[in-house]
Amino acid sequence: MKYYSLDNKMDLNGNYGQISEGILVEKQSKFISYLFKIENEEQALEKIESIKKDNLQARHVVYIYSFLKNNIANIRFSDDGEPKGTGTKAIYELLDKEAITNICIVIVRYFGGILLGAGPLSRAYLNSARISIDKCSKEEIYNYIDYVLECDYDKYNILKNKLEKYIKNNYIVLNNSEFKENITLNLKIVDFEYDNIKSMIEEINYEKN
Repeated sequence: MKYYSLDNKMDLNGNYGQISEGILVEKQSKFISYLFKIENEEQALEKIESIKKDNLQARHVVYIYSFLKNNIANIRFSDDGEPKGTGTKAIYELLDKEAITNICIVIVRYFGGILLGAGPLSRAYLNSARISIDKCSKEEIYNYIDYVLECDYDKYNILKNKLEKYIKNNYIVLNNSEFKENITLNLKIVDFEYDNIKSMIEEINYEKN
């Protein structure tokens, strides 16, 4: 099964490291949504606790997060005292339908004194989440294979130009580089292109100057 995550290329510089956020006001209640990109449950819980700590006066802090483990999406959520089915149910259905995972959405509600009713309340939470989601792009989650590339400085620019399109398409992830006597690049190559990319790298790297 294919899974997708969300990303935002814009530099948000959020207080909590969120990749997007949004504000929705419905009958004087304010819904503030924060969206995070995560890799595991521990990262999600850390974000949730930070937001709770800073919003002690909020009526509710609702959250939902999903993370891949053994290629299975694990979803956890809390409506934090909101009526059953009004907090995260519609958001859960959206994430499940779109196969979106490795994200955490936290929605802080400051009550405005007017009860919304089950339907409007559920829509308010969903629309609040959508504000953050719509600012992001949907990207397929790939399985990667580690590859260490060592080359000399003469070959570096040639390889860099050849690998650029693969990096742009997320077929290659560059973790870190070491520039010493030779250059060492620690790469992650998507599994379905691994053999082709590896062969191309070796052909360039080992051909005579």
